[in-house]
Order: sequence, then C-alpha cells, then structure tokens
Amino acid sequence: MLEKMPNYNQIAAILPRYTNAGDTTTIITTDGQEISTKTQIRTILRRLAHSRSKDLIALREHTTRATGRRVLQPLPLAPGLVLCPVKTRIPRITGDTSTGYVNYHAVTGVAENSLITYQAIVSLTGGTNIPVLWTSDTVNKHLQSARLAISHTVQSPDAHPDLMPIAQKLVEIIYDILVLKHKKE
Repeated sequence: MLEKMPNYNQIAAILPRYTNAGDTTTIITTDGQEISTKTQIRTILRRLAHSRSKDLIALREHTTRATGRRVLQPLPLAPGLVLCPVKTRIPRITGDTSTGYVNYHAVTGVAENSLITYQAIVSLTGGTNIPVLWTSDTVNKHLQSARLAISHTVQSPDAHPDLMPIAQKLVEIIYDILVLKHKKE
C-alpha cells in the first residue's frame, strides 16, 4: 500500500510494472526517484482525484467535451498535474492494465525508438526515459489533447462550448504543419 503520495507537482509518471512482487505500480517523481506500490493505477487516480475534491467520472466527461476523446483522456487533476495516458506494456493476463500516465508538465521530449516493441521514448524531468508502445506521433497527439484540456479548464465558465471543437482542430492543424516542417528538415 502506498503510504505517502508525492506532491502533485512532483509526480512525473504513474506506470504499471511487472516485478518479482507481481503486478505493481511505479510512481516516478520529477527528480527521477521511483516509488513502487501494489496499489493499482485506477486506485491511485481515484485517490488523487478525491484528495483534490474532484469526481473522476465528471472530470473525464468534462475532458471528453474539451478534447473530443472518448477514451484515454488526459486528466487535469491539479495545476501542476495533468496526467496524459501512454501505453507502456503488453498485459500478461486479462485485467492487467497496459496504460500508464505521464505528467504533461514533466515531459521534456518524445523521440522515435529503434526497438521493435517500443516505438517511442518519453523523456521526463529528472532524466527518466520511458519506453512506450505507441509511435511518437500518437504520444504527441495525446500530449496535444492534454494541452487542450488544460486550456479548457482555465477558461472562464461563460466560454462558448461550440468553440472547443474548432480550437481542437486548429491545434491539430498546427501540430501537423510542425510535424511536416520537422520531417522536411
């Protein structure tokens, strides 16, 4: 059981891991330390949301409206903690989660990986690199959704909801232009 959770702005990632102790969860801090626990990721997410007096189901619905994503939405839990989903492992048995979360604010870069299984590497503050099963383009699109979720949660309550799909499309177009420009270089 996880005795003490790191401060919100100190969480860099929450990842599922297989260890000698079985199916565990590892919390990586922004200074690169790893805290291992038998507590499942879903429970940790619920506890984080509860400690901030947030309803995780309502937060996911709000984020779905903001980003247009129905599954694997980013979770803006606190000002310094926006959890972005990444697929980090292949489950060994049914029921094991394959998705971990990286804190958007702790991501320093995403790069292609030459390994066959892990297609991308997510670099975090503290020097930690996380191998990811998704491509770097997929990871960047999820980070893009996290940016959109952040911008939506900061807006005033009288913001026009019909503008969010347009804003999302603009972010996607700008991202695609930057990717094309980067590939030409």
